[in-house]
Amino acid sequence: MPERFAGVRKQAASSATAQSAFCEKSYPSGGEGARRYAAPPQRPLPGGDDGGSPAGPSGTTWTWVNLWATWCVPCVEELQLLGRWRDGFSRDGAQVRFEFVSIDDAAAEKELGAWRSKGLPGSIRWLRSEPDLGPLLDSFGVARDAMIPIHALVDPSGWLRCVRVGAVHEQDYAAVKAFLAL
Repeated sequence: MPERFAGVRKQAASSATAQSAFCEKSYPSGGEGARRYAAPPQRPLPGGDDGGSPAGPSGTTWTWVNLWATWCVPCVEELQLLGRWRDGFSRDGAQVRFEFVSIDDAAAEKELGAWRSKGLPGSIRWLRSEPDLGPLLDSFGVARDAMIPIHALVDPSGWLRCVRVGAVHEQDYAAVKAFLAL
């Protein structure tokens, strides 16, 4: 585990969290201050490709990019919640696909391979190397020492629209749903 993530911890949900906006960083869809999302460099997954192409313009479908790691407790704990949200968004008429970008190092190949069989609510991508993490975090507009999980919402035209650092909580669903209805 990279040393700088040794302090990853789950943040407790609070009523203040529930009332605040979901996005810590918001970006416009074009024009000044806008940011295009570019999929980070990837290494091959154990056992072959996880299917599909990385996030990019996709008609009417939003892409939820989740930076996580197999050793990150809050990352793993929120996976079931994200699966329920994926299903809820679909029922509510919002089209959202999830991409889980693992920042695990090369030594975690076996663990990451095991996660592929657990039925994550989206495709798995594997960041090519630790030096690629800094530029990815820069592209999200977050500090290079930000803790994971990190969530980024990419609109159907490929614009990065929302970034949140830290775990999501059940009470965040309504705020995310409202954001996706923009």
